[in-house]
Amino acid sequence: MLSERFAGRLRELREQAGLTQEQLADKAGLTKWGITDLERGRRSPTWETVLVLCQALGVECTAFTQEPEMASKRGRGRPRKSAGASMDKPHTTPKRRDKAK
Repeated sequence: MLSERFAGRLRELREQAGLTQEQLADKAGLTKWGITDLERGRRSPTWETVLVLCQALGVECTAFTQEPEMASKRGRGRPRKSAGASMDKPHTTPKRRDKAK
């Protein structure tokens, strides 16, 4: 889907520029929530929005036609714990105290 492709590429370009969503929003004259919605693919940008984002990011419009690199390397949500971390501590279930004694 085009909005998902744009979303991944926008996030990648923003992170490469070292900007937070709020900083990009300020530079582009948009709201933080507008940037959030674009990065999550909740809405598609207008041409005017693409132009102000390009200017704020310092990229050509063709930068959005490239496949996002990070989207294929990492999934959505919280990153997985490393295998070493799970071996350090065994998973145990806390014991319940019997209150009826």
